[in-house]
Amino acid sequence: MNGYVFKVLLFFDIFVCALIFRDPDVTISSETGLAMRKPNPPWWAKALSGLLNHIQTNHCELAIQGDIARAQTALVRLGGAP
Repeated sequence: MNGYVFKVLLFFDIFVCALIFRDPDVTISSETGLAMRKPNPPWWAKALSGLLNHIQTNHCELAIQGDIARAQTALVRLGGAP
């Protein structure tokens, strides 16, 4: 999952997410997962979460964990975290 094509698709996902939600550095799947954590998730999150979780079990929560890991890796690389 660290190949060139995967990274290009990941960063395209992050770019589109920033256009839609105006929140940088997270994926659409993570935004969906965060919306699903709300007491009353919006309809779009329910629909997208259902589709993504059908493709991969627990996809949105895994995406949140992946975005956290990516952010932590960046912090270490930049010298901002142990």
